[in-house]
Formats: sequence, structure tokens, C-alpha cells
Amino acid sequence: MTIRKKENHNYKIGELLYNYRLRLTDISKSRRLFIDDRGAKFFGGDRLWISEKTLSNYETGKNVPSLDNLRKLAIVLEVDINKLVMEVIELL
Repeated sequence: MTIRKKENHNYKIGELLYNYRLRLTDISKSRRLFIDDRGAKFFGGDRLWISEKTLSNYETGKNVPSLDNLRKLAIVLEVDINKLVMEVIELL
């Protein structure tokens, strides 16, 4: 069985995104409820702005979000896009 290393840049970026999501205290910790709530609030009810699996892959460090998805995440996490991009760049 392969054990995934947690000390990589992707993991740190995922941890950053996860911590931003948890700081939104008015939202459940569930990814599905977060996606639904933020889709309703910022994307006119569009629940397809990001999939639960994609968000999970970002938060666990399996994938790194594209610039377009970072923009969407900045909106729903209520973080300045420039700040978020700079934090991600510092972790790369």
C-alpha cells in the first residue's frame, strides 16, 4: 500500500483552501452543503460551479486549482483574489 506524502506543495495549498472554507462559520463543514450554499449565494443557484470531488481533490492536495477556479474559490471564500493567488504562489 502506498502512503501519500503530506509534505508537498499541493497539500499545503489544499490546507490553505480548507482553512479558508472552515473560517466561514455560517456554513456547514460539509463540502456538498458549502457548494450548494455558495452556488446559491454567488452563482445564481448554479450548483455546478465546482464538483464535490474537485473541491475534495483541491483540499487534500491531489490537484491544484486552475487560475479560473482560484478566482471562483476566492469569490465563494470571500477572499481577495490577489491575496489568494499570492498565497498559492508562495506555496509553490
